[in-house]
Amino acid sequence: MSTIEAVTMPKWGMTMTEGTITSWLVTEGDVIERGQEIVEIETTKLSNVVEAAAEGILRRIVLAEGTTAPVGALAAVIADESASEEEIAAFVASYADRQGEGLSGQSAGTSSRTIEVPGGQINLVEAGAEGGETIILLHGFGGDLKTWMFNQDELAAVGRVIAIDLPGHGGSSAVAAGDPVADILIRLEAALDTVAPGKLHLVGHSFGAGVAALLAGRRPDRVSSLSLIAPVGLGKTMNRDFLVDFVAAERRRPLQNVLERLFADPSKITSDMVEETLKSKRLEGVPECLSQLADAIADQTGQRISIGDTLTKLTCPVLLIWGDLDKIVPLPQAGEVPANARLQTIANAGHMPQMEAASAVNDAIVENIRRAK
Repeated sequence: MSTIEAVTMPKWGMTMTEGTITSWLVTEGDVIERGQEIVEIETTKLSNVVEAAAEGILRRIVLAEGTTAPVGALAAVIADESASEEEIAAFVASYADRQGEGLSGQSAGTSSRTIEVPGGQINLVEAGAEGGETIILLHGFGGDLKTWMFNQDELAAVGRVIAIDLPGHGGSSAVAAGDPVADILIRLEAALDTVAPGKLHLVGHSFGAGVAALLAGRRPDRVSSLSLIAPVGLGKTMNRDFLVDFVAAERRRPLQNVLERLFADPSKITSDMVEETLKSKRLEGVPECLSQLADAIADQTGQRISIGDTLTKLTCPVLLIWGDLDKIVPLPQAGEVPANARLQTIANAGHMPQMEAASAVNDAIVENIRRAK
Protein backbone atom coordinates (compact mmCIF):
# COMPACT_ATOMS: atom_id res chain seq x y z
CA MET A 1 0.00 0.00 0.00
CA SER A 2 1.33 3.45 -0.94
CA THR A 3 2.35 5.86 1.79
CA ILE A 4 1.34 9.48 1.17
CA GLU A 5 2.00 12.25 3.70
CA ALA A 6 0.90 15.87 3.74
CA VAL A 7 3.05 18.92 4.41
CA THR A 8 0.65 21.58 5.66
CA MET A 9 0.75 25.21 6.69
CA PRO A 10 1.66 24.95 10.40
CA LYS A 11 0.02 26.73 13.30
CA TRP A 12 2.59 28.60 15.38
CA GLY A 13 0.87 30.08 18.39
CA MET A 14 -2.74 30.78 19.26
CA THR A 15 -3.25 33.77 16.97
CA MET A 16 -1.71 32.48 13.72
CA THR A 17 -4.32 32.06 10.98
CA GLU A 18 -2.17 32.09 7.84
CA GLY A 19 1.40 32.06 6.57
CA THR A 20 3.36 32.88 3.41
CA ILE A 21 5.70 30.48 1.63
CA THR A 22 8.92 32.46 1.29
CA SER A 23 11.29 29.76 0.04
CA TRP A 24 11.28 26.06 -0.76
CA LEU A 25 14.57 24.51 0.37
CA VAL A 26 13.92 21.35 -1.68
CA THR A 27 12.53 20.60 -5.13
CA GLU A 28 10.09 18.05 -6.51
CA GLY A 29 11.77 14.67 -6.85
CA ASP A 30 14.15 15.18 -3.91
CA VAL A 31 14.49 12.40 -1.36
CA ILE A 32 13.34 13.80 1.99
CA GLU A 33 14.45 12.65 5.43
CA ARG A 34 12.34 13.00 8.55
CA GLY A 35 13.33 16.21 10.37
CA GLN A 36 14.85 17.80 7.25
CA GLU A 37 14.20 21.51 6.78
CA ILE A 38 12.08 21.79 3.65
CA VAL A 39 10.34 25.17 3.50
CA GLU A 40 10.59 28.65 5.01
CA ILE A 41 7.34 30.30 6.11
CA GLU A 42 6.70 33.85 7.27
CA THR A 43 3.85 35.05 9.45
CA THR A 44 3.03 38.51 10.77
CA LYS A 45 4.97 37.55 13.91
CA LEU A 46 8.11 35.86 12.60
CA SER A 47 9.67 33.59 10.01
CA ASN A 48 10.81 30.02 10.51
CA VAL A 49 11.35 26.73 8.75
CA VAL A 50 9.13 23.68 8.58
CA GLU A 51 10.74 20.29 9.05
CA ALA A 52 9.51 17.16 7.31
CA ALA A 53 7.43 14.91 9.56
CA ALA A 54 7.87 11.96 7.21
CA GLU A 55 10.47 10.50 4.89
CA GLY A 56 10.02 9.76 1.20
CA ILE A 57 10.10 11.66 -2.09
CA LEU A 58 8.79 15.18 -2.49
CA ARG A 59 6.23 14.33 -5.15
CA ARG A 60 4.29 17.57 -5.39
CA ILE A 61 4.70 21.21 -4.32
CA VAL A 62 1.19 22.61 -4.02
CA LEU A 63 1.87 26.10 -2.67
CA ALA A 64 4.39 28.07 -4.72
CA GLU A 65 6.80 30.60 -3.23
CA GLY A 66 5.03 33.84 -2.43
CA THR A 67 1.70 32.11 -1.77
CA THR A 68 -0.22 33.05 1.38
CA ALA A 69 -2.48 30.29 2.69
CA PRO A 70 -4.47 29.49 5.83
CA VAL A 71 -3.32 27.22 8.62
CA GLY A 72 -3.91 23.60 7.61
CA ALA A 73 -3.62 24.25 3.87
CA LEU A 74 -1.77 21.58 1.89
CA ALA A 75 1.67 22.88 0.95
CA ALA A 76 3.30 19.74 -0.49
CA VAL A 77 3.06 15.98 -0.71
CA ILE A 78 5.69 13.45 0.36
CA ALA A 79 5.16 9.89 -0.83
CA ASP A 80 7.04 6.70 -1.60
CA GLU A 81 7.89 5.56 -5.13
CA SER A 82 4.93 3.18 -5.33
CA ALA A 83 2.37 6.00 -5.17
CA SER A 84 0.97 6.69 -8.63
CA GLU A 85 0.37 10.16 -10.06
CA GLU A 86 -3.37 9.42 -9.91
CA GLU A 87 -3.10 8.68 -6.16
CA ILE A 88 -1.13 11.89 -5.61
CA ALA A 89 -3.70 13.93 -7.53
CA ALA A 90 -6.56 12.36 -5.55
CA PHE A 91 -4.76 13.12 -2.28
CA VAL A 92 -4.29 16.77 -3.28
CA ALA A 93 -7.94 17.02 -4.31
CA SER A 94 -9.02 15.61 -0.96
CA TYR A 95 -7.46 18.64 0.74
CA ALA A 96 -9.52 21.15 -1.24
CA ASP A 97 -12.23 21.15 1.42
CA ARG A 98 -9.77 21.47 4.30
CA GLN A 99 -8.22 24.83 3.42
CA GLY A 100 -9.88 26.71 6.28
CA GLU A 101 -9.34 24.20 9.07
CA GLY A 102 -7.72 25.47 12.27
CA LEU A 103 -8.65 29.13 11.89
CA SER A 104 -10.49 29.60 15.15
CA GLY A 105 -7.58 31.59 16.59
CA GLN A 106 -6.19 28.86 18.82
CA SER A 107 -5.23 25.25 18.49
CA ALA A 108 -7.66 22.46 19.16
CA GLY A 109 -7.74 21.68 22.85
CA THR A 110 -6.06 25.00 23.70
CA SER A 111 -7.55 27.50 26.16
CA SER A 112 -6.36 30.64 27.90
CA ARG A 113 -7.31 31.94 31.33
CA THR A 114 -6.09 33.97 34.28
CA ILE A 115 -5.59 32.67 37.81
CA GLU A 116 -5.97 34.81 40.91
CA VAL A 117 -2.88 34.60 43.12
CA PRO A 118 -1.55 36.64 46.05
CA GLY A 119 -0.71 40.08 44.69
CA GLY A 120 -2.44 39.81 41.33
CA GLN A 121 -3.12 37.48 38.41
CA ILE A 122 -1.22 34.88 36.41
CA ASN A 123 -2.08 34.51 32.71
CA LEU A 124 -1.64 31.09 31.09
CA VAL A 125 -2.50 28.99 28.06
CA GLU A 126 -3.30 25.28 28.35
CA ALA A 127 -3.05 22.63 25.63
CA GLY A 128 -3.40 18.86 25.58
CA ALA A 129 -5.51 16.44 27.55
CA GLU A 130 -6.11 16.72 31.27
CA GLY A 131 -5.08 13.94 33.60
CA GLY A 132 -1.67 12.59 34.48
CA GLU A 133 1.43 14.70 34.77
CA THR A 134 1.68 18.24 33.45
CA ILE A 135 4.39 20.11 31.54
CA ILE A 136 4.94 23.72 32.67
CA LEU A 137 6.61 26.23 30.32
CA LEU A 138 8.28 29.35 31.77
CA HIS A 139 9.65 31.99 29.37
CA GLY A 140 12.61 34.30 29.84
CA PHE A 141 13.18 37.97 30.72
CA GLY A 142 11.15 40.38 28.60
CA GLY A 143 9.26 37.61 26.81
CA ASP A 144 5.87 36.02 27.25
CA LEU A 145 4.17 32.67 26.74
CA LYS A 146 4.32 33.10 22.94
CA THR A 147 7.99 32.16 23.33
CA TRP A 148 6.69 28.57 23.18
CA MET A 149 4.68 28.86 19.96
CA PHE A 150 6.82 26.17 18.28
CA ASN A 151 6.80 23.88 21.30
CA GLN A 152 3.50 23.83 23.16
CA ASP A 153 1.44 21.95 20.58
CA GLU A 154 4.22 19.42 19.95
CA LEU A 155 4.69 18.75 23.65
CA ALA A 156 0.91 18.45 24.05
CA ALA A 157 1.20 15.12 22.25
CA VAL A 158 2.89 13.87 25.43
CA GLY A 159 0.47 15.34 27.95
CA ARG A 160 -1.10 18.48 29.31
CA VAL A 161 1.04 21.58 28.67
CA ILE A 162 0.64 24.93 30.44
CA ALA A 163 2.55 27.99 29.17
CA ILE A 164 2.65 30.78 31.74
CA ASP A 165 3.23 34.52 31.54
CA LEU A 166 5.67 35.27 34.36
CA PRO A 167 4.61 38.08 36.71
CA GLY A 168 5.46 41.39 35.09
CA HIS A 169 5.16 39.94 31.59
CA GLY A 170 2.37 39.40 29.07
CA GLY A 171 -1.04 39.25 30.70
CA SER A 172 0.21 38.65 34.24
CA SER A 173 0.28 41.31 36.98
CA ALA A 174 3.47 43.23 37.74
CA VAL A 175 5.83 42.06 40.46
CA ALA A 176 5.80 43.74 43.84
CA ALA A 177 8.54 46.08 45.02
CA GLY A 178 11.31 44.43 47.00
CA ASP A 179 12.55 40.99 45.96
CA PRO A 180 10.99 40.32 42.52
CA VAL A 181 12.34 36.76 42.24
CA ALA A 182 10.86 35.73 45.59
CA ASP A 183 7.56 37.37 44.59
CA ILE A 184 7.51 35.44 41.30
CA LEU A 185 8.14 32.14 43.08
CA ILE A 186 5.31 32.73 45.54
CA ARG A 187 2.85 33.61 42.79
CA LEU A 188 3.85 30.70 40.56
CA GLU A 189 3.54 28.21 43.42
CA ALA A 190 0.05 29.50 44.15
CA ALA A 191 -0.95 29.28 40.48
CA LEU A 192 0.44 25.77 40.09
CA ASP A 193 -1.30 24.58 43.24
CA THR A 194 -4.53 25.69 41.59
CA VAL A 195 -4.15 24.52 37.99
CA ALA A 196 -1.70 21.62 38.30
CA PRO A 197 -1.68 20.10 41.79
CA GLY A 198 -0.05 16.83 40.68
CA LYS A 199 3.45 15.98 39.49
CA LEU A 200 5.13 18.47 37.15
CA HIS A 201 7.67 18.49 34.36
CA LEU A 202 9.22 21.96 34.51
CA VAL A 203 10.63 23.53 31.34
CA GLY A 204 12.17 26.99 31.47
CA HIS A 205 14.13 29.36 29.27
CA SER A 206 16.86 31.75 30.46
CA PHE A 207 15.48 33.67 33.47
CA GLY A 208 12.45 31.38 33.39
CA ALA A 209 14.81 28.41 33.58
CA GLY A 210 16.40 29.89 36.69
CA VAL A 211 12.93 30.30 38.17
CA ALA A 212 12.07 26.71 37.24
CA ALA A 213 15.19 25.44 39.00
CA LEU A 214 14.40 27.45 42.13
CA LEU A 215 10.81 26.14 42.07
CA ALA A 216 12.14 22.58 41.83
CA GLY A 217 14.38 23.27 44.81
CA ARG A 218 11.43 24.53 46.85
CA ARG A 219 9.13 21.64 45.89
CA PRO A 220 11.28 18.68 44.77
CA ASP A 221 8.47 16.27 45.68
CA ARG A 222 6.33 17.75 42.90
CA VAL A 223 8.90 17.81 40.10
CA SER A 224 9.29 14.75 37.86
CA SER A 225 11.80 16.30 35.45
CA LEU A 226 13.57 19.59 34.84
CA SER A 227 14.50 20.82 31.35
CA LEU A 228 16.39 24.14 31.31
CA ILE A 229 17.17 26.06 28.13
CA ALA A 230 20.13 28.45 28.45
CA PRO A 231 19.43 28.95 32.16
CA VAL A 232 20.76 31.83 34.20
CA GLY A 233 22.42 30.86 37.45
CA LEU A 234 25.10 28.31 36.56
CA GLY A 235 27.96 30.78 36.20
CA LYS A 236 28.68 34.46 36.75
CA THR A 237 29.22 35.50 33.15
CA MET A 238 26.38 36.84 31.03
CA ASN A 239 25.69 39.70 28.64
CA ARG A 240 24.25 42.21 31.11
CA ASP A 241 24.18 44.82 28.35
CA PHE A 242 21.29 42.88 26.81
CA LEU A 243 19.20 43.38 29.95
CA VAL A 244 20.11 47.07 30.24
CA ASP A 245 19.56 47.80 26.55
CA PHE A 246 16.25 45.89 26.47
CA VAL A 247 14.91 47.97 29.36
CA ALA A 248 16.17 51.21 27.82
CA ALA A 249 14.92 50.61 24.26
CA GLU A 250 11.88 52.83 23.72
CA ARG A 251 11.84 52.97 19.92
CA ARG A 252 11.62 50.40 17.18
CA ARG A 253 15.18 50.44 15.80
CA PRO A 254 17.02 50.20 19.15
CA LEU A 255 14.67 47.40 20.26
CA GLN A 256 15.17 45.47 17.04
CA ASN A 257 18.94 45.69 17.52
CA VAL A 258 18.51 44.23 21.01
CA LEU A 259 16.16 41.43 19.95
CA GLU A 260 18.49 40.39 17.13
CA ARG A 261 21.09 39.41 19.74
CA LEU A 262 18.79 36.58 20.83
CA PHE A 263 19.10 34.68 17.55
CA ALA A 264 21.93 33.18 15.56
CA ASP A 265 19.92 34.24 12.50
CA PRO A 266 18.70 37.84 13.10
CA SER A 267 16.40 37.63 10.05
CA LYS A 268 13.95 35.68 12.19
CA ILE A 269 12.98 38.97 13.86
CA THR A 270 9.99 40.46 12.06
CA SER A 271 8.70 44.03 12.27
CA ASP A 272 5.51 42.80 13.94
CA MET A 273 7.52 41.02 16.63
CA VAL A 274 9.35 44.26 17.36
CA GLU A 275 6.13 46.28 17.43
CA GLU A 276 4.39 43.78 19.70
CA THR A 277 7.31 43.76 22.15
CA LEU A 278 7.47 47.54 22.10
CA LYS A 279 3.74 47.79 22.81
CA SER A 280 4.11 45.41 25.76
CA LYS A 281 7.03 47.42 27.16
CA ARG A 282 4.92 50.57 27.12
CA LEU A 283 2.20 49.15 29.39
CA GLU A 284 1.84 50.87 32.74
CA GLY A 285 4.29 49.52 35.31
CA VAL A 286 6.18 47.27 32.89
CA PRO A 287 9.37 49.38 32.51
CA GLU A 288 9.77 49.60 36.29
CA CYS A 289 9.11 45.87 36.65
CA LEU A 290 11.65 44.93 33.98
CA SER A 291 14.22 47.23 35.56
CA GLN A 292 13.76 45.49 38.93
CA LEU A 293 14.13 42.07 37.32
CA ALA A 294 17.20 43.08 35.32
CA ASP A 295 18.92 44.18 38.53
CA ALA A 296 17.91 40.92 40.22
CA ILE A 297 19.32 38.82 37.38
CA ALA A 298 22.73 40.46 37.03
CA ASP A 299 24.78 43.44 38.20
CA GLN A 300 28.21 44.78 37.28
CA THR A 301 29.90 41.71 38.79
CA GLY A 302 27.80 39.24 36.79
CA GLN A 303 24.86 36.96 37.46
CA ARG A 304 23.20 37.25 40.86
CA ILE A 305 20.97 34.17 40.64
CA SER A 306 22.61 30.85 41.52
CA ILE A 307 21.05 27.45 40.81
CA GLY A 308 24.04 25.09 40.80
CA ASP A 309 23.70 23.87 44.39
CA THR A 310 19.94 23.56 43.96
CA LEU A 311 20.34 21.31 40.92
CA THR A 312 22.84 19.00 42.62
CA LYS A 313 20.27 18.18 45.31
CA LEU A 314 17.58 17.09 42.85
CA THR A 315 16.93 13.42 42.14
CA CYS A 316 14.78 13.95 39.04
CA PRO A 317 16.27 14.00 35.50
CA VAL A 318 17.90 17.38 34.82
CA LEU A 319 18.57 18.47 31.24
CA LEU A 320 20.44 21.59 30.11
CA ILE A 321 19.88 22.71 26.50
CA TRP A 322 22.10 25.38 24.97
CA GLY A 323 22.57 26.98 21.58
CA ASP A 324 26.24 26.90 20.72
CA LEU A 325 26.07 30.51 19.43
CA ASP A 326 24.35 31.97 22.51
CA LYS A 327 25.33 35.64 22.89
CA ILE A 328 23.37 36.26 26.10
CA VAL A 329 24.20 33.42 28.50
CA PRO A 330 27.34 31.61 27.31
CA LEU A 331 27.75 27.87 27.40
CA PRO A 332 28.74 26.72 30.89
CA GLN A 333 32.40 26.20 31.62
CA ALA A 334 33.98 23.02 32.94
CA GLY A 335 32.81 22.47 36.49
CA GLU A 336 29.66 24.58 36.12
CA VAL A 337 27.49 21.68 34.96
CA PRO A 338 26.25 19.65 37.95
CA ALA A 339 27.17 15.98 37.88
CA ASN A 340 23.51 14.94 37.86
CA ALA A 341 22.66 17.09 34.82
CA ARG A 342 22.97 16.30 31.11
CA LEU A 343 24.12 19.05 28.74
CA GLN A 344 22.88 19.05 25.14
CA THR A 345 24.15 21.72 22.76
CA ILE A 346 22.22 22.75 19.66
CA ALA A 347 24.38 23.63 16.65
CA ASN A 348 23.93 26.98 14.92
CA ALA A 349 21.42 28.26 17.47
CA GLY A 350 21.56 31.34 19.67
CA HIS A 351 19.80 32.13 22.93
CA MET A 352 16.41 30.97 21.59
CA PRO A 353 16.97 27.36 20.42
CA GLN A 354 13.34 26.52 21.25
CA MET A 355 12.45 28.78 18.30
CA GLU A 356 15.49 28.37 16.05
CA ALA A 357 15.73 24.58 16.41
CA ALA A 358 12.31 23.69 17.77
CA SER A 359 12.29 20.07 16.62
CA ALA A 360 15.60 19.23 18.29
CA VAL A 361 14.57 21.00 21.50
CA ASN A 362 11.14 19.33 21.56
CA ASP A 363 12.73 15.91 21.09
CA ALA A 364 15.21 16.57 23.89
CA ILE A 365 12.47 17.68 26.29
CA VAL A 366 10.30 14.66 25.48
CA GLU A 367 13.27 12.35 26.03
CA ASN A 368 13.95 13.94 29.43
CA ILE A 369 10.29 13.50 30.38
CA ARG A 370 10.46 9.85 29.38
CA ARG A 371 13.56 9.38 31.49
CA ALA A 372 11.46 10.38 34.48
CA LYS A 373 8.91 7.71 33.65
